[in-house]
Amino acid sequence: MKKTLWSMMLMVMTLFSLGSCMSDDEVETSSECAILSFSVGSITSYVSTKKYDSSGNATDTIITKTIGGSEIFFNIDQVNGRIYSIDSLPNWVNLKAVVPSFSGYGNVYLQVDEATNLYYSLTSGKDSVDFRKKVRLLCVSTDNTSSRFYDVEINRHVGNTDTLEWKSITSNLAISGQSKALTTDGKVFLFAQNESGESVMTYAESGDAQTWSTPVTVPVDYQSVVLFNEQFYGLDNNGNIYTSPADQLATTWTKASNQKVERLLAADKKRLYAYDGNAIIGSSDLDAWTLQGMADLDMLPETSINSTSHPTSTNSDIEAVVMTGISNNNSEHAVTWYKVSSTDETTDQPWAYIQVTADNPYGLHHLDNLSTTYYNGALFAIGAESGTYKYLYRSDDNGITWHPQTEMYPMPDDLDPANGAASIVTAGTQLWIIQENGTVWLGSIQ
Repeated sequence: MKKTLWSMMLMVMTLFSLGSCMSDDEVETSSECAILSFSVGSITSYVSTKKYDSSGNATDTIITKTIGGSEIFFNIDQVNGRIYSIDSLPNWVNLKAVVPSFSGYGNVYLQVDEATNLYYSLTSGKDSVDFRKKVRLLCVSTDNTSSRFYDVEINRHVGNTDTLEWKSITSNLAISGQSKALTTDGKVFLFAQNESGESVMTYAESGDAQTWSTPVTVPVDYQSVVLFNEQFYGLDNNGNIYTSPADQLATTWTKASNQKVERLLAADKKRLYAYDGNAIIGSSDLDAWTLQGMADLDMLPETSINSTSHPTSTNSDIEAVVMTGISNNNSEHAVTWYKVSSTDETTDQPWAYIQVTADNPYGLHHLDNLSTTYYNGALFAIGAESGTYKYLYRSDDNGITWHPQTEMYPMPDDLDPANGAASIVTAGTQLWIIQENGTVWLGSIQ
């Protein structure tokens, strides 16, 4: 290092308190200097969006979005002195004041003026940094004999990344009527009926929407099938629960439980949920069943039952589980139910019906052949209304509010209900809309 720069660094370290990568009780000096780990805290952003009134009129409003620091991963390139986020964050993320945490050897300084080589001491986990552009960190050994530069960058998508574009695929799919799509092990499984009215299953690889397997008959109602722990579960006409391993491609079904139920409702990583005629019950082993909800049972979905589950942003051990469907007791809206699921009894909650009220008029519209999926951090729903597939509906708050999408998330232009019912599912990084006539639309973020 040149003498003038080294003198400057000594001046900086004298003027500012030292921010150390090491623990507070470290007293020995060392000639080592390196940043060995790097992370950031949760990033909260205020995003402009549309708010809809009960008449469907939109006004601009500001909502809060947060990305957990545990969801942002960094790579440290010691050879080239680079630290960078592995994945690009959404374009709406505000990087103006992000708190980094780091560990390693030496004291860390943030370059605040490239022209004058001015540096400030940086304290891990406390000081915020403007990451809207690349920043330079300097790590100096505690004995002041060695130093190393790191260029740090949090990558973010450029431009509008919330635009969904579709392309259509003509496939060999042969089904009749509404279908229920489930994904696991790199495959999209479709449960439906054949022309004879029998329940069947066919599947396609998630990378090949054009080629579907020969349908095989299944001994359960195709609309009842739920995926739980890599097993398909479904009901026969007598309310018996049958199961088939997904890796056996639904070819072998066995009775799974002595418990009879009226409806299979949903599943998460911990339990399969059902309605036994008196309450919502759940089980992790299909042997012991526990009470999971008693309120508003008249609003349970009866047809077009869909469910999604995903870890919450604050705790990966806690899941947000959402169930949608059509109830005979609600002619204006589809019904949406929500549950917080956890193995910890203190945080596990019963199922709750999300009411549509004057304070929350943004319920999911009553849609024929309703189908929902979880994609790119939000819930999406499709279904026919007034004889057309008009909107893709989106919920960013686990089903509490739903809003029709227009310019940024349009429906495929040529999705015509005259060609049959359609279902939506997430396949890898894409949305698939699968229609009865064999057309599959692949949607991806551009």
